[in-house]
Amino acid sequence: MPSVTDKTTLALLSIVIILYYVSFQKSASIPLAAAGKAGVLFLDILPKMILGFMIGAVLPEILPQDLVDEWLSARSGWKGILLGWVAGCSIPFGAPWVVYPIVAGLFKGGAGVGPIVTLLTGTAVFGPFRMLVYEIPILGGGFFLVRVLSVIWMPPVAGLIARTIAPRLGG
Repeated sequence: MPSVTDKTTLALLSIVIILYYVSFQKSASIPLAAAGKAGVLFLDILPKMILGFMIGAVLPEILPQDLVDEWLSARSGWKGILLGWVAGCSIPFGAPWVVYPIVAGLFKGGAGVGPIVTLLTGTAVFGPFRMLVYEIPILGGGFFLVRVLSVIWMPPVAGLIARTIAPRLGG
């Protein structure tokens, strides 16, 4: 279990202290206002994060191991890459506080590095909600088509690379 004194936590804490010190030098009201905004954001994200962790915790318990072995494991081959690609490009939620706990659950349940990297790359470069609500209406269908055609290859290639190098790097 990670400690509150791990390197990442200490690095983030150092950054917060520096930023809040600098903001206080500019105006004494900035740190308090920023902390209030952070609290509102935290309360907005918290329910989604809890639900993501709950899904991630239950997935390895309920997914049949033979299904995971055939479709998501390191031995799943192209099926795992294809499934990760389709899932990553079609999952309607791309928020990291939802996706990463779910992916952690799949990983704990036996999913391989290749399918997981493919899925994560797909959620990063696609996402139907983001495309339909923001990208197409704001940037237009032409731009959307150019962007999609430019990056459609990235998720499976990333998964294949990950599948190849993970055994050599201990992943």
